[in-house]
Amino acid sequence: MLRLRQLGIWTLLGVAALAVPAQSTPIISYNTSFSDYGGGSPIDWLAGKGYELKREAGRVVFVPAGNNLVLETEDKAAGLLVSQVNVPSYSKIRIKWGVDVFPLGASYVQGIRSEAIMVYVFFGNQKLPSGSAFIPDIPYFIGLSLCESDPIGKGFTGRYFKAGGRYVCISRAQMGQVLTTEYPIAEAFRRLFGQSEVPAITGLGISIDTESAKGNGAAKSFISQIQLLE
Repeated sequence: MLRLRQLGIWTLLGVAALAVPAQSTPIISYNTSFSDYGGGSPIDWLAGKGYELKREAGRVVFVPAGNNLVLETEDKAAGLLVSQVNVPSYSKIRIKWGVDVFPLGASYVQGIRSEAIMVYVFFGNQKLPSGSAFIPDIPYFIGLSLCESDPIGKGFTGRYFKAGGRYVCISRAQMGQVLTTEYPIAEAFRRLFGQSEVPAITGLGISIDTESAKGNGAAKSFISQIQLLE
């Protein structure tokens, strides 16, 4: 009788285990990888992925290396690549990236707005004021970066785009470390801008900026993949 009871218990436990739903794999609504460089002009290769050089101040290097796109400055400079996309359904962003050299003194807390790498996410098509007659108005955006010491998840404003732009360090990085970072970008939009609905993601950008850094402005970083997850 005891054996029958034990058998019945284990049978029930087995059925219960089978009834637990398997964890679903997130749906990838956008994916770009920088691991497929096959030679030729790096800028042409990036253009084939939809990324255009929108800003260049000083000497910035965008060069493929292995599975990564490497961003590098040797002095005070800035560069921005932007791709137009249309992703209406998403909840998180996943980035595989890292930093080899941080700009000296870079810290939004200290007012030194420089970064070795930043991924910009643009939302919707409504253009908000830049705060300057010389800078075009652009849609809402959140700039995501890796940092050395700034607080994680805090939304900072910059000199311009105070109405529609926020800058957030989403992870601290050891130099040379490869990180795969997931960040709840839809929830962050609601929280940072006080909105109940999130518009489609209409653009993505990748930048390096050492214009405000201390010292000579040298920095180096890399990125291998950007994904948007539903």
